[in-house]
Amino acid sequence: AAPPARGLRLRRAAAVAAVVASIGAVMALAWHGTPSEQPLRDLYRYFAEEPCLCVFDVDRTLTGKQGWGWKCPKNKEIPWVWDNAYGGGKLMLSDIGQHLAETFCKQCYHGVVTAGQAGGDRSNERGELLNHLGGTYYTRSDWWHNVWFNEHAEVQSSLVIQAKNGHKQDSVISMLRWWSRVQRIDFKREHVHFFDDIRDNCQAFEGTGMNARQVSCDVRGSGDHGGCGGVLSEVVADKGIKVC
Repeated sequence: AAPPARGLRLRRAAAVAAVVASIGAVMALAWHGTPSEQPLRDLYRYFAEEPCLCVFDVDRTLTGKQGWGWKCPKNKEIPWVWDNAYGGGKLMLSDIGQHLAETFCKQCYHGVVTAGQAGGDRSNERGELLNHLGGTYYTRSDWWHNVWFNEHAEVQSSLVIQAKNGHKQDSVISMLRWWSRVQRIDFKREHVHFFDDIRDNCQAFEGTGMNARQVSCDVRGSGDHGGCGGVLSEVVADKGIKVC
């Protein structure tokens, strides 16, 4: 028989394992479907491998142009959620906005760096976006930090709004310091992946050691903006800078 002290340790370890398994099952059910569809071991890979981070723009990346359901059949309109970007309309989630769990990013933590407001304070859009990002299990924060287009702002969350176009790489670098300081998670830059519909925002990551990929390449909107938003085939773990 195990000595009393050892037996107590074993019982405590078993109890902790049971709690962790329960939490993992709940998270798998909440975002990935049933536990049988998304084995729990996938959720624990964060602790066994180098951590990675996927950071997304919002407008025309996680979302598509409002009212373009006829042109973007993969997109999904959320009729009860208002999206005030580019004139406004009912929120239209892009392909990747709906299905991040079907990309390599399901094994990574998640963040947002957008020049927009993601619907504004306490908006339904922010709640919808956070839910489709996988919730705070993946973002470790539900606070949307407004940096007021200041590329030198010290980021205090994984969710950044009103970041300056052309300087989003600075906000991501600052975010990495937040992850390290507050969450005690250190990401190698080669394991950081950024996705945006605007070419210049992606090219600005050149020389940072991070990866950036332009999305919404097939269907574009006006000017330098995307149209339908990102599609699953664009969310890949390629290294370097990729533009349309």
